[in-house]
Amino acid sequence: MVAIGICWNGMSKPYLVGGNAKVTAQYFINNVLSPMVDAKSQVAILTPNWMEENHPNYIPEYHWMAKSPDLAPLDYAVNEILKKTLGRRMINIAGLSKVLKVCENFDLRVIRKSLLSREGRVQKMLDTKGNQVEIDG
Repeated sequence: MVAIGICWNGMSKPYLVGGNAKVTAQYFINNVLSPMVDAKSQVAILTPNWMEENHPNYIPEYHWMAKSPDLAPLDYAVNEILKKTLGRRMINIAGLSKVLKVCENFDLRVIRKSLLSREGRVQKMLDTKGNQVEIDG
């Protein structure tokens, strides 16, 4: 499996997750955050603080919408396009190379449009008092 992230400046580099593993919190800490910060005990404190200081539009964890694909820009915009572009699961080196190339060349306008639409999507959910909403495009 390949894990990615997005921000206003584009897409993160893809991270390869071995075997049938899922990107759990522990996997993310051990394989993504820890290489960035030497002291593991500092990750939980330093990372959000650094993000808030250096990225004024950073969305802190307590504002993340749990299991709400209509409210997560990566889910409602980027993943759909990646699935359509790539077609199927990539299981060999050539396939993974294709994933890397697609991510590297992903349209920044799509990412930014999806991030800008988040506030309106959240408002629609709030208008229905937290009930599921169908959102087009």
